[in-house]
Amino acid sequence: METLRLLEKLTQHHGVAGDEKPIADLLEEEISDLGPVRRTPLGSLICTVKQESADKPHVVLEAHMDEIGLMVCGIDENGFLKVTRCGGIDRRVATAAPVLIHGKKGARRGIVGSEQTDPSKNPTVDQLYVDAGMDKQQAQEEFPIGTRISYIGSFKHLLEGKVASKALDDRCGCAAMITAARLLKQMDTDCSITLLLSVMEEVGGMGAATGANAIGPITHCISVDVSFALTPELQTHQGGALGEGPMVGHNPILSRQMSEEMEQVGLEQGITHQVKVYAGYRTGTDADGIILSGAGAQGACTCIPLRYMHTPVEVISAADMENTAKLAAAYVAQKIRP
Repeated sequence: METLRLLEKLTQHHGVAGDEKPIADLLEEEISDLGPVRRTPLGSLICTVKQESADKPHVVLEAHMDEIGLMVCGIDENGFLKVTRCGGIDRRVATAAPVLIHGKKGARRGIVGSEQTDPSKNPTVDQLYVDAGMDKQQAQEEFPIGTRISYIGSFKHLLEGKVASKALDDRCGCAAMITAARLLKQMDTDCSITLLLSVMEEVGGMGAATGANAIGPITHCISVDVSFALTPELQTHQGGALGEGPMVGHNPILSRQMSEEMEQVGLEQGITHQVKVYAGYRTGTDADGIILSGAGAQGACTCIPLRYMHTPVEVISAADMENTAKLAAAYVAQKIRP
């Protein structure tokens, strides 16, 4: 339940890709008891959870803090804000979405509108605009070019332990990795452990790649992100089942040994989990950048199944998040040894 309370707090804070300071400030406060915390020049958080000698393995637990959103790129004669995207947004549900515009005078509410006149077609990003209820002069004073816009999406408890909110991608991963670090702090381990909460994943993964280089030599990493949970338009092999645990990833860039050992630990400990194959030669997550940092590191990636990705109503199972934390902690304690 503590992880769930943390998740609600994190999702209702804001930090659109490239402008993550508000969520970074909150996260730094939340993890300050785990060990010394520092920030990279880009704004990622690095927390030293356990420090062993240089000849011991060094594992990084990672998730990204940024959320998708919009950015002001123009203001028309009537005060409507033209926008571009910060990360991928689902254009099917963008129109009529309530948003917060993070301007010079604080956050203002707005509504996403569309120039698309055919209701059978999804608008393009160029056709979207935000109505803040202002004239051009007021909008120009408060919302300079580059102002970030985030979704409003309240935290809702659904049936059977499911929750819905904006920014579950990847605040649920942050909550899981913070919980894993707390568990490992009390466990018998024989490796250095660093928690990395990174920025800018939604726009290319720069925060994790630079954060890994700032940390120094890494032998192993476990990245936690979200992946598609099954909905009617997906075939079984294209997603994971909600409520059946984290999806342990397989991919050419990931360590097969780590993935298989993580599955083994899950079976031995009775931690519910499932398996996912990432098509292609990269995972498309922060794991890619960390694995390729410095001299390279062995990498594992586990994903929390999530419905309605990149919308204000993303859905996960709280149990999947809890089991992600348990699996990561059990794996590090048992398998990351000299």
